[in-house]
Amino acid sequence: SHIKGLIINFFDHFWPGLLQIRGFLQEFITPIIKCIKGKQELSFFTIPQYKNWETNENEAKRGWKIKYYKGLGTSTASEAKQYFSSLQTHRLEFEYGGPSDNDRISLAFAKEKVDKRKEWLADFEPGTFFDYTRDQLTFSNFVDKELILFSLADNERSIPSMMDGLKPSQRKVLFACFKRKLKNEIKVAQLSGYISEHAAYHHGEA
Repeated sequence: SHIKGLIINFFDHFWPGLLQIRGFLQEFITPIIKCIKGKQELSFFTIPQYKNWETNENEAKRGWKIKYYKGLGTSTASEAKQYFSSLQTHRLEFEYGGPSDNDRISLAFAKEKVDKRKEWLADFEPGTFFDYTRDQLTFSNFVDKELILFSLADNERSIPSMMDGLKPSQRKVLFACFKRKLKNEIKVAQLSGYISEHAAYHHGEA
């Protein structure tokens, strides 16, 4: 979402007229989470969408294998073929909705709108997400229903909690160390593998 936002902001700043051309900007969407149970497979394109299913289908989700995807690199060759063989499902066209779209893009990126951006984040309603079964996405909807999810998650990852002074990644490291009852030296590669396995760390390996 962040990279998409940067590209949109780039065009909006230098060539705003291009964003008004229907079909000029499109995105190829892939699942961020897949739930698999036997031959059943559910795809989710946003975390809130998955959380909504997880909450409402508490009994049904038992026995499901949950897999997080970090871009196309996580997908298998067969999944990539499946995506590209169904372009209409995975291709989403951006639609210009008027000057309000330019205002929302500016809100998300302009340096002089820091205070407005804080209000934007504070007013977010949990559970909000864009319905990716639709064919078109306005730039305003992208900012308010997709980019905002990245901004909130980025703050959560980057700002230590007032409860314990830790970030989520640091908390996962401590949790894994306590669970393993770690007292002696261990290679970083060994510990990182253990953390990924036991602390639901799915944000890459770097």
